[in-house]
Amino acid sequence: MIDWAYQNVIIRGFESGLKRRKTFPYWRELESSQWRSRRDIESLQVRRLRVLLNYCNTYCRWYRDRWAQHGIDVHGISSLADLRAFPITTRAMMRDNAADIRSSQNGIGFVSKATGGSSGAPLRFLIERDANDRRVAAAFRGYGWAGASPGTRQSHLWGVNLNPMSMRRRMKEHFYARLLYRRDLLNSFQMSDSNAGGYVERLNRFRPKVLVAYANPLFVLARAIDERGISVHRPESIIVGSEKLYEHQRALIERVFGSPVYETYGSREFTLIAAECDHHQGLHVTSENMIVEVVDDQGNAVAPGEEGQILVTDLYNTAMPFVRYAIGDRAVAAAGDCSCGRGLPLLEKIVGRQMDVLRLPDGRNLPGAFFPHLIKDISSVRQFQAVQTQPDRIQLKLVVDESWNADDGAELRRRIINTIGESSQLEIRRVDRIDLTAAGKLRVVVAYPDHRTVRQPRIAG
Repeated sequence: MIDWAYQNVIIRGFESGLKRRKTFPYWRELESSQWRSRRDIESLQVRRLRVLLNYCNTYCRWYRDRWAQHGIDVHGISSLADLRAFPITTRAMMRDNAADIRSSQNGIGFVSKATGGSSGAPLRFLIERDANDRRVAAAFRGYGWAGASPGTRQSHLWGVNLNPMSMRRRMKEHFYARLLYRRDLLNSFQMSDSNAGGYVERLNRFRPKVLVAYANPLFVLARAIDERGISVHRPESIIVGSEKLYEHQRALIERVFGSPVYETYGSREFTLIAAECDHHQGLHVTSENMIVEVVDDQGNAVAPGEEGQILVTDLYNTAMPFVRYAIGDRAVAAAGDCSCGRGLPLLEKIVGRQMDVLRLPDGRNLPGAFFPHLIKDISSVRQFQAVQTQPDRIQLKLVVDESWNADDGAELRRRIINTIGESSQLEIRRVDRIDLTAAGKLRVVVAYPDHRTVRQPRIAG
């Protein structure tokens, strides 16, 4: 009853009444549209895509000129497959041409945001206000699949604002998070083995219905709870996002907390892109708001079950449109539909960042998942980071405990060399700590910068 009152009276009154946002009506639409057939949803996407592309051709000079150079007929869109003729847009392109990508139409209300800059250069961008309402509605729906509808009691082990704040700003954030949305914010930036007990005490006091967390800090917390035999509150569900979740992490987290884990995938540019439902057969894409493609380096669609890079086209943001935007992540598209009955397509799994793929001197690509898979069985390693410092050099930084010994190091070296071969030099280095990104995330793999480029598809004409 309390959850219902917060959602339908307090939060609805704040969003729809005080702020005059359309979040709740859009949420209601999404709750209905998710049960439409795949064909119906694709038809909706095509209709909206036509509107978006015509808009860009009229009001966004950079898109208009670029598409004209490639001889593209913006008015000839009749299917989602036609979008593949359009060139890929990279983050660098968005950053370097922001003024010409931004809509020239007068009177557009927008909010300004920026990415965290984990790739080395943050992107500042605009979101049309109505499109932002749709994004928040999509997050309401996706988190709702895990029982985390707005107003439910939630603990968030997440990144916090590190900038100096005025008293008014602190009061505003406290009102919004704790009093309005009933969220207890736990600073993931400070999470470590040594202070895990304090985080557990906080969870046990607040007793959240849902725990929302970055994957790596939550894994560190679960490991500490498991090793020390600490008693911890069991939420009804756990939502993990913002970082790649590996299967060994999911298994430990579910066992320690006794709660099902729901993986989500999102970004600052698009908010919630995809999320798991309670059938856990993949991540449902927010297809009413966007088109998500999984493609090879030339921009061609890969077959279901094959890995590729992710391109996103936002169907509603007209303030600064994203069309075939290479978000920098890799995924595998699912072959079938979820047994839940939703018509939303699935991503089988999120593989990781595009920049996490190490290109070896012999021409092979080493996926970033190689290192977590290899190191998970060495209990003395508490944290690690693999950095390709040169095309032929890999430095593996390790934070280890007192049980680490020479045999562990020798065995780890042997396994890595067996895979990467003799073309790369390997340095294993023990460190006291590994720095997080500006957004508070742990980069477990860092590729050599020259290998982070996105190849453009060849366009006739």
